[in-house]
Amino acid sequence: MSASMGVGTTRHGGRLPWGDILLSAIAAVSWALIGMAGAAALGLHLLEADSVASLGPMTAAVVALAAGGSVTPAGDVSAFGLTGAQAATAIEITPLGVSLVGAVLLSWFFLRSLRRAGAVVAPAELLALALIHI
Repeated sequence: MSASMGVGTTRHGGRLPWGDILLSAIAAVSWALIGMAGAAALGLHLLEADSVASLGPMTAAVVALAAGGSVTPAGDVSAFGLTGAQAATAIEITPLGVSLVGAVLLSWFFLRSLRRAGAVVAPAELLALALIHI
């Protein structure tokens, strides 16, 4: 019997399968980031931005922006219409399509981990799954 099969038996006061919970969280976040990077790279390629600069750093910047970060431009930023003092500021746009891909993949893997948990999920296990997947 695997550890994930024993999840349904730990309803009241039992031990949580932390190994399974952490593994599913790591897998969900990893697949969400991979999906976000794929969507960002595809979008940049369709915009033909890869002919201007390297696709790798631009993809990383778009994924960082989609996750709520900011990017400080360096070098020639005239492509964004920024000159002088404006070029020293950070760019804080949010590519919502890339964020949506990440959110959908993360929720799909979270719900998949709940489906493997069985018909009845202990409240403590549900809370642990939700907190780790955030």
